[in-house]
Amino acid sequence: MDSMQITNRIDQCICFELDDLLSQFDAIMDSLMQTDVQRHTVREALTEWCELVADHVKFTVEQSQEFTELHLPGEDIFGTEV
Repeated sequence: MDSMQITNRIDQCICFELDDLLSQFDAIMDSLMQTDVQRHTVREALTEWCELVADHVKFTVEQSQEFTELHLPGEDIFGTEV
């Protein structure tokens, strides 16, 4: 489970305000506490959750980079002053 970097994923959810994914993680943890869940089921759920967080973070970072590129001054875009 250490290889999933769950703590890092939680930090990313907080940093990027991914509240829906934090709620989903909370639901996974609640199911652990309330029911007898098989180990492989928990691993699958956490692995899927970690992948979702990674995808959302990647998408958010890409969107941010595109936004930054769109708002560069003219000299940065064309190489000359405008």
